Amino acid sequence: MGSKFTVSYEERIDAVEKYLRNEYSMNDLSKQLKVANTSIRRWLARYQSLGPEGLQETSKNLSYSWELKETVVMDYLSGSGSHMDLCKKYGVKS
Repeated sequence: MGSKFTVSYEERIDAVEKYLRNEYSMNDLSKQLKVANTSIRRWLARYQSLGPEGLQETSKNLSYSWELKETVVMDYLSGSGSHMDLCKKYGVKS
């Protein structure tokens, strides 16, 4: 099943861009939109790795090749980056 959001696509993009411009903190945005800080962090990571399209609601989950999954896991296990760094590097949601 795909992602379901309580905040509109436009509001998510606006929130991430305000955060990136240092106009609002994550705490301010989470209070304003009535979502958890972790939601804002997840939106930010998706925006940075997949662009604005990463914040769109989808009707199904994305699938990744076995080779890509293995590469990401091996990089993670070798200490090549954090979970979020590797998501950005390889363009995966999580």
